[in-house]
Amino acid sequence: MSIFILIPLAPLLAFLILAFSGRSLGEASHRIAIPAVGLSLALSLAAFAGVAGGGSISISLYRLLESGGLIIDLNLYVDQLTVLVLLLVTGVSFVVHVYSSRYMIGDPRYKRFFAVTSLFTFAMIMLVMSNNLLITYMFWEVMGICSYLLISHWAERETACKAATKAFLVNSVADVGLGFGVILTFAVYGTLDIQQIVSRAADFSGQTMTPLSWIGSDLTVGVNTLITLFLFMGALGKSAQVPFHVWLPFAMEAPTPVSALIHAATMVNAGPFLLVRLSPLVVLAPSAMAVIAVVGATTALFGALVALTQSDIKKLLAYSTISQIGFMIFMCGVGAFVVAIFHLLAHGFLKGFLFLSTGNALRSAGSHGHAHIEPVRRPLGRSLLFGALLLGCLPPFILFSGAYEGMWTAHDLPSSQWTFWVIGLATVFLTAMYVFRGVVSLFQQSLIVGDAGNPDSIRVQPRFFSSAHLPGLAVAGAAVAGILIAVWSWFVPFLAPALGRPSVSVGEVGLFGGFSFWLALPLLAAVGGWGLAYSLHLNRRSGLTEAPGWMKTAYVLFLNKLYFDEVYDAYVVRPTIRFAGWLWREIDVRGIDRLIRGIASFSLRQAQWSSTTVEAHGVDRVVQGVASSSLHLSVWLLRVGEARGVDSVVQGIATVSLRLSRWLWRSIDLRRTDRTVERLGHLAHGTGRMLGKFEPRTLHHHLAVVICWLVLAIGVMYWLAR
Repeated sequence: MSIFILIPLAPLLAFLILAFSGRSLGEASHRIAIPAVGLSLALSLAAFAGVAGGGSISISLYRLLESGGLIIDLNLYVDQLTVLVLLLVTGVSFVVHVYSSRYMIGDPRYKRFFAVTSLFTFAMIMLVMSNNLLITYMFWEVMGICSYLLISHWAERETACKAATKAFLVNSVADVGLGFGVILTFAVYGTLDIQQIVSRAADFSGQTMTPLSWIGSDLTVGVNTLITLFLFMGALGKSAQVPFHVWLPFAMEAPTPVSALIHAATMVNAGPFLLVRLSPLVVLAPSAMAVIAVVGATTALFGALVALTQSDIKKLLAYSTISQIGFMIFMCGVGAFVVAIFHLLAHGFLKGFLFLSTGNALRSAGSHGHAHIEPVRRPLGRSLLFGALLLGCLPPFILFSGAYEGMWTAHDLPSSQWTFWVIGLATVFLTAMYVFRGVVSLFQQSLIVGDAGNPDSIRVQPRFFSSAHLPGLAVAGAAVAGILIAVWSWFVPFLAPALGRPSVSVGEVGLFGGFSFWLALPLLAAVGGWGLAYSLHLNRRSGLTEAPGWMKTAYVLFLNKLYFDEVYDAYVVRPTIRFAGWLWREIDVRGIDRLIRGIASFSLRQAQWSSTTVEAHGVDRVVQGVASSSLHLSVWLLRVGEARGVDSVVQGIATVSLRLSRWLWRSIDLRRTDRTVERLGHLAHGTGRMLGKFEPRTLHHHLAVVICWLVLAIGVMYWLAR
């Protein structure tokens, strides 16, 4: 079993080799990264076979920390949930590495890209395999740092730098809640071992606390509810849920392989995975589950509405990801954890394929120097209309039958059931609309290679499918349906041991065994969305100008993403920057600088006093006394010599004494003054150099934002957790 340690260790070793190899590898860096991730994928398949045959696997490595009751063991835990997500992470990451080996050719940061991507894969693998909540939190943050480095890979582009900064700041603010959730979990359970927490969750279901007692409020909240809400706050950032979704569309500034890695296998899937991993704790907090369901449903609808208005294909895919991750969070909120993981795996592989294929198509089109897109003036073909209708009806046919059927009757309250149905039908309706719009915008345009006026130019017209494709599509559809039926019938019993008590009874029927009258309603919603989109397309020239005022307003609002970025900029970013500037002026310039200058001035005055008092009044008086005594002695000796006739000896002594007196006087009058002036000059020069080191420096705006808001969030969370 110890061989499974290589699953996270192989990408880590690849990162270390690439990071410390210097420039010797260059564009051969993929020869280190690809085999490492390939080894992780192969061992993940072996772990899957081992878990399927013998149950969960626990690997003890070493004790990382022990302080009082806090014990942090670096252990790996591989169960049914872990191996399924491991296959997604290592599989998509392996494909991304292989794809990047060609996509990134010629990039000056080729080696750095593969090093950071390997570290990113290692962090996600450790997050999935960790059995300790603090270790999970550590690698949660490592993922955030890696996402910053990958999104800003093309650092010469200002938009990429701003996108990376936004992703890092938004996730950092949300991660404060996750950090307090970890602290509160240890305070309540006395351990951070995930398996111990989920096994003892029921013992704490009746315990409450008063988080607002510091303001005199007697509001009581269940400890499991508060822990779940704190942990969910971290999931809001990583999974780009409203209102922390603003970073994900801007992450498109990263290279296309990074977009596939972030949107499909890592980052955004961390939130649903964390909720499912702690599902025994989550189901014991019904109030928190209601919050999770509301946030997920809001995000699902918001992402679908915004995707409907986007013209950039990568932005459309980004908001589609936001909508689908919101749908997974919604599933966790209603207790459909098996369905959430099923959706997570299917969405991960599909979205990875979409991003890589889209990036490849855009790169190929952009490689034609004189190529440009022109709209086709001919009417829509039947195959295009039928294909858009077929794609629009597939999501409700899957989501409202079989695997997902139990989710729509998750709660006994009729109002809850109606709410879930409205959200599901609205999502289906909007999905059908933007699927139609995306298909038409992609396949009703032609690519002209060469000059438009040149008769030798080549017009390339992409086709969706023709009638000749229908038999093949029918066979492929039947095969996919059969595979899904077989997968779902095996999936539920396989995953059930890794989950808590589900509040939704799913998996009692086959994937398409739940076809009933209630399936007709979402199919009609999909047809209605397709019909509205077709109607708007036919009247696209006059449709918007003749539309009602509320429709125009709604279109502008969702075209601008409900102005989330503008609101944040006006009411969060700019006030924070102004507040940070005020702090800089008041504390740094007027506070610290004045203190340093005061200390320097006091030191200078002390030096002057020492020179005047000690040297002038101390040393000078001694020297002057010696000089006066020598002078008086000389005069006395001269007088004695004249009186007694011993002139030669006495005059010699007197001459020596007189010369000594003159030398002492010169030393006092000249050298003392020169030394004092020179000493004061050195002191002044040293003071100037000290003041120069403390010249005020302009703070970076983004750093000011994260510091101020993190301090504020920590303070608020501290008082709430008391």
